[in-house]
Amino acid sequence: MRIMIINPDYGMTKEEMEERCRILSGFIGEDVELSMECLTKSRVYLDSALDAVLAGPEILEMAIKAEKEGFDAVVIYCFSDPALDACREAVSIPVVGGGQSSCLVSMMLGRQAGIIITDKRRMPEKMAFRYQTGLMPDNIHAIHSVDLAQVDVWKEREETVERLTQTGKRLIEEEGAQVIILGCLSLLGLAEPLAKRLRVPVVDSAVAAVSMAESLVRQKLFTSKMAYAFPPKGERRWSSGSVRIEINNDDFT
Repeated sequence: MRIMIINPDYGMTKEEMEERCRILSGFIGEDVELSMECLTKSRVYLDSALDAVLAGPEILEMAIKAEKEGFDAVVIYCFSDPALDACREAVSIPVVGGGQSSCLVSMMLGRQAGIIITDKRRMPEKMAFRYQTGLMPDNIHAIHSVDLAQVDVWKEREETVERLTQTGKRLIEEEGAQVIILGCLSLLGLAEPLAKRLRVPVVDSAVAAVSMAESLVRQKLFTSKMAYAFPPKGERRWSSGSVRIEINNDDFT
């Protein structure tokens, strides 16, 4: 089985992507081959809904290429699930994203989940995102953000887990969350130590997405074209451009 993981952040190094695949391989069958590629044409880092739109065309292009190259499933390595529906329309193999996968997994473990995100500016976007997961909004009981400014998530693991722990405790004690979802795939590998501290299940969005893709392939399932019909035949073209944002939130305070 071969799974293509599309990382929508531009500029990831080969070593960084290989390290993520190495960690993820510990959660899947030995017969599963993981490959990860990132955007190379679109110089975008997914920090907003705007970025998700701009990354969409290249993500779609990569998903189509993966199916043609014989991959059995595609994983979109982002909690925002950018271009997920478009990819499902364009290919017939399963396409899963970190956001929907982790939310669905959480409901097998508890009745209400809480999400930890890494940027409080995106709180309204993530609240709306709940409606796209297939769950009732009340199932995602609350969303809190963790302050990871000035923290290198990959190098300062203990500090990262400590901050996640404090945010997780607030979700549990103040919001009644029974399951915690890590709402950023850069937090890969931190679910287990966090669960030991919080004593509730913690869902790693990256692991959930890859495991879900593996499960769908093993069950010989595919994307329903009754739900995600192929678009009308014909070539689509777009030109690469750029967008510059000249103002920020400080201008409105």
